[in-house]
Formats: sequence, C-alpha cells, structure tokens
Amino acid sequence: MSLLNKSKFHLNNIKILLKEFRFQSTLFNVYQILKTCWVILLFNLIGFLMLAQFQQGQDILRTLGFQSDGNPNNIQHTLMVCVMLVYWGWQNWRSARIITHFKDFNFSELYKSYTVRTLVIIPRLLSLLPFLIISYGTIIANGGLVPLVALYLNLGMGLYIFLLYRRILIVYLKTKNLPFSFLLHYIPVKNDAYPPSYLIKKQKWWIGQRIILLITLFLIIILYPIRFSQYVGACGLVIMAISCWLAFFGLFSLFENRYKVPFAFLFFLSWLGFSFFNNNHDIRVLDVGPPDKRPFLDTYINQWLQTKGAQDDTVSVYLVACEGGGIRAAYWSNEVLSELSQGDPNFKGNVLAYSGVSGGALGAVAFNLSSKCSDNPQVGREIVRDFLKNDFLSPIMGYALFPDAFQRFLPFPIKQFDRAAILEKTWESSWEKSCKDHPDLFKKGYLENDFSDTNNQGPLVFMNATHIETGKRVLVSPVKFGDQQFYEATDILRIINKDIPLSTSVLLSARFPYLTPAGLIYDKDDKKWGHVGDGGYYENLGISTLLEVYIRLRTIADIKNIPIKVSFVFIRNTKDFSTTEPLGGLYEVLAPVEAYLNVWYKSGGYSMNMIKNTSLRNKDKILNFTLPRFENDIIPLGWSLSKQAIDIIDKQVKKVVEIELKKN
Repeated sequence: MSLLNKSKFHLNNIKILLKEFRFQSTLFNVYQILKTCWVILLFNLIGFLMLAQFQQGQDILRTLGFQSDGNPNNIQHTLMVCVMLVYWGWQNWRSARIITHFKDFNFSELYKSYTVRTLVIIPRLLSLLPFLIISYGTIIANGGLVPLVALYLNLGMGLYIFLLYRRILIVYLKTKNLPFSFLLHYIPVKNDAYPPSYLIKKQKWWIGQRIILLITLFLIIILYPIRFSQYVGACGLVIMAISCWLAFFGLFSLFENRYKVPFAFLFFLSWLGFSFFNNNHDIRVLDVGPPDKRPFLDTYINQWLQTKGAQDDTVSVYLVACEGGGIRAAYWSNEVLSELSQGDPNFKGNVLAYSGVSGGALGAVAFNLSSKCSDNPQVGREIVRDFLKNDFLSPIMGYALFPDAFQRFLPFPIKQFDRAAILEKTWESSWEKSCKDHPDLFKKGYLENDFSDTNNQGPLVFMNATHIETGKRVLVSPVKFGDQQFYEATDILRIINKDIPLSTSVLLSARFPYLTPAGLIYDKDDKKWGHVGDGGYYENLGISTLLEVYIRLRTIADIKNIPIKVSFVFIRNTKDFSTTEPLGGLYEVLAPVEAYLNVWYKSGGYSMNMIKNTSLRNKDKILNFTLPRFENDIIPLGWSLSKQAIDIIDKQVKKVVEIELKKN
C-alpha cells in the first residue's frame, strides 16, 4: 500500500473514531442536561400518567374537539387546552433555561460547539414534550389518529420555530422602540457568565408575571370554584397546574442560587412536618335534626311489613346493592333502577333498602330523589341523566391542584381549601340546575331526605364507608341499630350526634384514594374520632349491610307470620382484572397491585355466592345486573363521563336487564 493510501486509510479511521466520539460525547451531554432538569421530566411524567395512561384522562381527551357533539363546552375546553399546551411547552423551555444557567456541566473540552449546541437544543426539545404527550393520549383515547393530533403537533412545531428564531425577532422589535420593548430580553446560554442577581434584574417582569399568574389563578378558583373550573375543563386545569407548579419550582432554582438557601428542600420539609397540624378535611355537619329521633331497624322493618302486608297476600321485597365505581357506577345504577321501575311500576315501592358504595350510593340517592322532581318515571330518569352528565371532575381537580395543594405547605388548616367539600358543592349546584322543583335536596340534611312515598314508608338508604384507623365498616344510616344486628359497624350519626348534608353523606362513602381524601370526624364532644374513607376499602358492593337487613327482615316476617318473597338486586360495574397469564416484568411491584384488584373484584362474587348457598330462604332469589366491560371500552372510574362512555352504558342497560329477568 502506498504512503498516500495509508494516509487516507488512517485519516478515514480517524474520522470514523471522531464521529463515534462526537456521538458518544453528545449522548453524555444530553444525559447531563436531562439529569439536571429532572424536575421538568417529573412534571411531564405526571402529565403523561394523568392524561395518557389513566382511563379518566383518556375519557376527557376524547371529549375535546371543534364539534359540540351535544356538549357546547367541548369547543371552549379544546381552545383552553390549546392555549395551556403552548404555556406548558413554554414553561418547559423557560424552566430548563433557568436551571441550566446555574449548572457547571462537566462537558468534554473537544467539540465545544457541540456542547453549547446541546445546551441550547435540549430545552427547545423539552418544549415539545407536552404536545407529544397529549397527541399520544388522544390517539389512545380515540383508537387512532384524529384531526386534533395534527393541530397539537402543529402548535408544538410553531412554538419550536418561535424559540428557534426568537433572537432575530427580539432584535427586530427592539429597533422599533415599541412601548413593550422593556419585556424583550435575550440572554444567551453561558454558564457562570451571569450571576443570579443579574438574571433576576433582567427577567423581573417574567418572574413577576409567573407570581401574579399563580396568585390570580389561586384567587379565581377560591372565588369561583365551580364556574371557573368547569369553564376551563379538567384537561385544561391539569395542564395549567403542571405549568404553574413547574414555573414555581423553576423560580425556586433561581432564588436558591441567588440567596444560597435550599428552598426546595425546606418546601418538602414543611409538607412533611405540617401534615401533623394542617388536616382540613373534617366533614361538614348541620345543627338540625338530632339523629336520636330515628327509629330502630327492627321497628322500621316491622312497620314497613305491616303496611305492605295489609295490601298483598305475599309481600315482594327488593334489597338493592349498588357497587362502587365513581361516576360510572352512579350512571349505571340509575339506568338499571330506572329500567326496572319502568318495567315494573311496583318495583320502587317494594324496595325496602338500598346499600350504596361510592358512586353506587350517588346513583341510588339520585334515583330516589327523582320521584320528588317528577311523578313520571321517564322524566325522573332524564333528570338524573342530566344531573350525572355534569362535569363533577373539574372543580375538584382545580381545588386539588391549587388551594388544597397550597394547604399542604401551611402549618394550620383552612377548611375553605378542602377539595372534598367542593365535590359536595358541585353535586348540590348540579342538582339545582337539573331539578327545578326541588333544587335544594342535596343541600338538605340526610335525615330530612327520608325518601318516603305517600304512606311515609319509603326505603332505607344506607351509605357504606370505612373507618381508616380500624378497618371496620361505617354506616350513614336512617335507622338506629344494635351491635348484634350489624357486625363491626359504626353508626356515624350517633358518633357526631348531628345530621349532615345529603351530599356529605354520599361523599363519605366515595372518598377513594388521593382524589377525595379521607374525612376527619369529630365526635359529639368535639374530639377527633378518626377518619372515614371509601366504602370500597371494606367491601365494594355493600352486600354485608344488605345481608344483615335480610336476616332481620326474615326473622320479623316469621314472627309476624307475614309471607314475603325477597329479591336481592346487585348492580355491578367493575371490570374483572384477572388473567391466566403469569406476570412478566416488574413482578415485585405489580404482584400486590394485581392481587388487590383481583381480590377486590372477586369479593363481591364470593359474597353473592355465600348468600345464595347459605342464607337464601324459600323462593328468594338474586338478580345480578353487571355492566359488560370489553377490552377497549373506556368507561372511567372518576367524576366525569364523555358522551362515548355514556353511549356504551345506554346501549347495554336494556339488554342486560331483559336477559337477567328472563333467567329468573
């Protein structure tokens, strides 16, 4: 080989090595920058999980679009999401720039131009993350591409192009001596070239803007928690909160470097330490209607049987259990109960007791209240449909992400910041709009709403909850009961010795993890008694309460020699999570979750089987109305349903009821 060829050969090898080194160096630089910007990645991961992974987030995304589709708020919510997405992308970029300004990266000395370029490009690429997240979530939610995806991606590219050419634009606008030219500052990425004090001085308007925006949003949500939150929509609120808190932590980075105080660490310590003093989730109570006036369970059942026995030779009795499952359970419960009552005019009057958990309790309550709004069952059904189609999610999300999040860092409780109370008030407000004749039913006391018909012998409506500290059952009960009648059950109205709003009684059963916190209970002596959480912790179908009512019912009927025929009505909506496939990766993490979900679902089936095989008497029977759930159906457990989810339920209910009634 000639000397020239050898030289060329070595040169080519050197070029290849240099390219490989440059590639490795670039990867290393990217890693260092992303590691420094971990808080940005964390907030974007939260957004990804909330909007693209959880079914409630997917269901919200598919409500968006520029066609009203029966909901005039769709277009408005979509526009708000577009605006908030641009702000989220901007905050990703801006926060990354602030954080990287004060980091001394250990970049390679070779190829300095590439290191600086990486430092410039990565924050810009981070600005695209929100648009990619919501585009992916929209594709998953809609089962494929929709026009909105193109809009989101175009918005992202528009922001990226603006960031790419903003320096040219700033220089151009500066030459025009415009009145807002004081806002136009360009500070190149040069680590250690500018001290924090300089950046604060030059960027004071932008810093002030972030602080003012946070305070303004906080005040608006406090003053107009329902109206403003429903105007923006749940998706827009999530994006707004991520953007604002990201800006907040970006400012932390700036001021930490300026004053040499670990604000973020102190912030975390305050959250941990103040949690011992700032619980603001005590439940709302009324000063009317002492619960001591309630009859005992046996007395009520006896009077109910005597009234019905005077009319019929054999008394038909229904005992109804409505399974938990958020808004999905509420809507399905009302649909099944409405279908049954329209098929059998005597059904509603023959129900002795309802046992509700979480959303099932809301559905049972709304179904019973509908008769006070209209004597026509179909009209009542439409009233409840109108009520349950409201957006219950946005107000609680707005409160959870702003006032109640701020509460976690205060050393004292502020009851007005309680996000659970906002959900109760949202139900009250929505019922006012749906039932014009009796708009205050959800505001009235639980005991005031006796659900009675004309003979003052209406059904018993039990709300099932769980005592967090002991794991025992807690009942919001319209009757008093002895320790031998309900096993390990606490009468919460006896503990507090006051009535509570109907909305509060429902929510006591529906305080499922993290979204609605456990309620703090003070007893009649104003001492802390404990916390009450979702009824599903104990048992998600409410069978335990019904079985104990059934035992007392059968005992009294036998003593009084009143012939009865009892039908258990179980209304279920939860999907069977079980699979025969062994767990793959992350088995140590997923095993407890999989086991809990499967046992949680199957406990209802086990209880039904126990009733059928050991407790059922004579010709008593079980009617099981289960919402069919298929693999790709998105019917979320949350507090908001899209039209698509509602349509799935509406198509199933008549068929499910007909098939089950034919079997029995």
